[in-house]
Amino acid sequence: MNEQKFAQTKNLTKIFDLSPDFFQKRINTEFYEGIHFFIPPTSSKTKKAVLWDIDAIDNWIKSKKTNNELYELLKRR
Repeated sequence: MNEQKFAQTKNLTKIFDLSPDFFQKRINTEFYEGIHFFIPPTSSKTKKAVLWDIDAIDNWIKSKKTNNELYELLKRR
């Protein structure tokens, strides 16, 4: 089995069932270069590819779910 490690923004929709805007809007606020994504070197001055680390995004989503569940439990007190 060939497990994909990185994906371009447009392909994240197939993996996480979230729109590309979901990821774009969180760049440099919740997703950080070198952790969640990287931009490979290119000679193009106008177009830069963004490659997302699928494991890092998956871990981020899971941590958000855990944090939300914990918040709901604490709120019941």
